[in-house]
Amino acid sequence: MKYYKLSYDYENDDDYVNCNVGVIGDIDEYSVSNGNYINNWSEVRFTYNSKDGSVLSDYIANVYRWLIVSKKFRELIEDVVEENVIQYLSVNLFDTKDRVENTEYKVANLLDIIDALDLEHSKYDVFTLGDEKIISVEKYALNNQMVQGHDIFRLKDDTIPVFVSERMKDIIENNSLTGFAFIEVDVY
Repeated sequence: MKYYKLSYDYENDDDYVNCNVGVIGDIDEYSVSNGNYINNWSEVRFTYNSKDGSVLSDYIANVYRWLIVSKKFRELIEDVVEENVIQYLSVNLFDTKDRVENTEYKVANLLDIIDALDLEHSKYDVFTLGDEKIISVEKYALNNQMVQGHDIFRLKDDTIPVFVSERMKDIIENNSLTGFAFIEVDVY
């Protein structure tokens, strides 16, 4: 099976909503990228101005690069993704032009973190920051054995990018979900 790095579709987003301002209270902006279940989620609000973009895509661009997804996305993948793989957290999207609030979108907190980075076949740089060794990956390769059975996940020790299976990509594309882009990654 093929796997892909999931990203936002910047090439086709001319009229898509882009939430440049987010009010997240005391929530750490990285809390939804470390794979931990969140018990204390306070009100989160993103704002946009519909004169700059009025189309609410199925993946909403936002200042924190969180995976904010539509109800349609959630419904389409609920039969594919196990219940304990994604925690959906409430978010309010507010249009400052029309003064309209949308509460149908959710932040997808991915709980599936796997140790699947194949460094032998990846292209990366290593640098030191203080006492810590940092790996900056330019081109990802994944371990075939480790990704089997996982349809949407993040990588251990590199939890910012999201990866999806070909099955997940097909669901998104076959149902014309908007806002998603895919970069195929090698699997060894």
